[in-house]
Amino acid sequence: MNFNITWTKETYQEFINYLYTLQDKKYQEFHGKIIECNNLIGVRTSELKKIAKEISKHNYLEFIRVNTSDLYEAIMIEGFIYGYLKLDFETFKNYITTYLKKANNWAHIDLLVTNLKILKKSPPEGFKFAKTLIHSKNNWSKRCGIVVLLNYYLHDIYLEKTLEVVTKVKSDDYYVNMAIAWLLSIAYIKYRETTLIYIVNLKNNFVYNKTLTKIIESRRISEDEKKFIKSLKRIEDKEEKN
Repeated sequence: MNFNITWTKETYQEFINYLYTLQDKKYQEFHGKIIECNNLIGVRTSELKKIAKEISKHNYLEFIRVNTSDLYEAIMIEGFIYGYLKLDFETFKNYITTYLKKANNWAHIDLLVTNLKILKKSPPEGFKFAKTLIHSKNNWSKRCGIVVLLNYYLHDIYLEKTLEVVTKVKSDDYYVNMAIAWLLSIAYIKYRETTLIYIVNLKNNFVYNKTLTKIIESRRISEDEKKFIKSLKRIEDKEEKN
């Protein structure tokens, strides 16, 4: 499909039809189970990135305006587009804020974040933006802020600031809490002594125990250390998946 076009309702529908020609039914079944999503065509992520890159070279603003489908792929392509654009940080923030209102799946967040090269170029602005997202009422925005910190701020300069921010998050949302546990487990593997202090002071038993579970699952932890981590587990409060 030629992506150097004027985006209208008609050409957008042609685009959706084109996505269906790229369907891989085995991948649809496999990926759908992983991301727990029924509203997807089954187009591989590598293809979505290629499409997003092509759209980013042309009339991407028109595409974003008409991109109203709730299909997993349509939303994900828009997310990937932002990773290919050369933007000032304020414009980037506005785009991402708008995108997060469309996101309806954890993969819309996690795959978006890994593709955002601008965050490597603007560490102070990115950290501030992540904190803003974490304080949002939108749970996908919260997860996005946490995953940004996980991907770009788990190093000496920002480590303790990151740990302080995420351990203060209060949420009943499963995907937000799992993102916190994911971040803390990676932080522990990289910076054991510093991170353990923050982990043992967690008040949310669900996040606490999930963090320990993820640490135990790591291949970078010795068997003796895994036994120690298991000994730290608490009796967990019931928490339903949202």
